Amino acid sequence: MHPILFHIGSWPVRSYGVTLAIAFVVGILIARRRVGKAGLDPDLVVDLAFYVILASIAGARAVFVAVHWDLFRGDLLGTLRLWDGGLAQYGGIAAGVLTGLLFFRKRGVPPWRGADLLAPSVAMGVAIGRVGCFLNGCCFGKECSLPWAVTFPVGSIAWHELPGVAVHPTQIYESLAALALFGVLIAVDRRKPFDGFLLWLLLLLLAATRFAVDPIRSYERESMAGATGLTSNQVIGIGIAALSIAAMAVGASRRRRRDGP
Repeated sequence: MHPILFHIGSWPVRSYGVTLAIAFVVGILIARRRVGKAGLDPDLVVDLAFYVILASIAGARAVFVAVHWDLFRGDLLGTLRLWDGGLAQYGGIAAGVLTGLLFFRKRGVPPWRGADLLAPSVAMGVAIGRVGCFLNGCCFGKECSLPWAVTFPVGSIAWHELPGVAVHPTQIYESLAALALFGVLIAVDRRKPFDGFLLWLLLLLLAATRFAVDPIRSYERESMAGATGLTSNQVIGIGIAALSIAAMAVGASRRRRRDGP
């Protein structure tokens, strides 16, 4: 765990912010290459990146604050302290995807085609971003005795919750899953049945990954969804998975009607 990488004078350079910046840069580079190979202007990605970065961070923070409102009720300025961590993945992806669709539509690019070009970048961004969570010491798992269990140091968020306890490195689990998802999207790209398929596949598999990891992730009480025994992210994930499957079914049906038997 290295929440602060180094100092510039008295200013701390935090690993969480650095990894987020790296995630966006790598995502932009991947998207530029894919957009160029598709015969579109790669500079579209540079123009889009500014809006997506702002929308993703704002959406991710807004959802996190909404779910953990009790933590911010008496500290409204705390909602702006992004360097302390606290971004909800679903909020960031939803805001980023919506912004991208609107941007492509305004620029005359078929929105769903554009979304497919960017989908692998989102997966890679999640993979890199979760490394930032690990370095920051947030989003940790429950107690674990496996050989790869980790014990976070004194003073960390995990130490306050589970002092001296070895826990699942759930951040790394999600990072590796997102990296695998990146590979799946690249492999499926040439054989996708319709525009928008990669986006819906991305959302479906991200939701499935989060649903699988959440039972071994340590959660605050405010993150639980009532008496269901599920976390709020699992409930949201069920909705996203259902929407993705429905969208895939509609897309496949439209293609069959268009192409004929």
